[in-house]
Amino acid sequence: MKILVTGCYGFIGYNFVKYLNQKYEKSIEIIGIDSLTNPFSNYNSKNEDSINFKQLDINNISELDENTCNNIDTIVNFAAESHVDTSIYKPKVFLESNILGLAEVMKFAIDNEIPNFVHVSTDEVYGSYKNDFAVETSVLNPSSPYSASKASAELIANSYEKTFDYEIKIVRPANNFGIYQQPEKLIPFSIANLINGNNIEIYGDGKHIRHWLHVNDTCSAIDTIIEKGDIGNTYNIGSGVYLNNIQVAKNVLSALDLNEDRMTFVKDRPGHDFRYAVNFEKLSKLGWKPNQEFELLLDKIVKWYVDNQEWWQEGFNQILENRNKRFSLDE
Repeated sequence: MKILVTGCYGFIGYNFVKYLNQKYEKSIEIIGIDSLTNPFSNYNSKNEDSINFKQLDINNISELDENTCNNIDTIVNFAAESHVDTSIYKPKVFLESNILGLAEVMKFAIDNEIPNFVHVSTDEVYGSYKNDFAVETSVLNPSSPYSASKASAELIANSYEKTFDYEIKIVRPANNFGIYQQPEKLIPFSIANLINGNNIEIYGDGKHIRHWLHVNDTCSAIDTIIEKGDIGNTYNIGSGVYLNNIQVAKNVLSALDLNEDRMTFVKDRPGHDFRYAVNFEKLSKLGWKPNQEFELLLDKIVKWYVDNQEWWQEGFNQILENRNKRFSLDE
């Protein structure tokens, strides 16, 4: 198999590359592209030599040389801007990467007659569900510029299917957690704050609920969908683990043997969805199921961030500066 992974040094993309190498070893050829616009992806790129890597923005994917493009079996598109806070004050980059970027990758796939294409979307396209669970045919109701850009990308994919007769598979994962996650997201941000002597910051009353999915489960689900999923179909990826932000914070504090007075409640994020929840029975029918346990793995993840501070510390300082902008539109 020859597979092209976009965003190969981002959080899920990098874990997916490692998953493929571990499972398939030398029976797979991986081409990776990444723009390396953040220090974390750049760091990952310096410690991975198992793939044929091209530093490239997905909007320029047509610049890949002909030899690299030959006989690609599958594209998995992870490349995206993904942090909701950043999308509030800097939405333009989300439109450029998440919408225009997907259009370019799909054009590339059509031009090169690539038969299998998996686009990684998000459960956030459904918006907030107070009690129910979103299924793949539920109405998309995004709340943030980030989730709106991902929903828009799906509409682009749908239009390409109708216009150019090119079908893809779309996956909508729940909230991922794991190692190599940029410290702007809740779990690594909380760990980094505590290590630096600060408290965990909790938006609003801390009762917002997320559906927590370990990144390795996401990787195995995508692998299953590549092999068994139907072209032109969408699949939710979930775990059945639902925790609010206070519960997650308490787990992080426990892993670091710290008291619960190390939580600080801050002004809530604009448009903050209360609960994400997806039904993933459709994926389960392909024979997939989640295998990772939240609390057991969280202890290992916390230890990884403690032991690998050189990976995140420099970039974390910039994240702290950016958080001061997160409630305003500066473009």
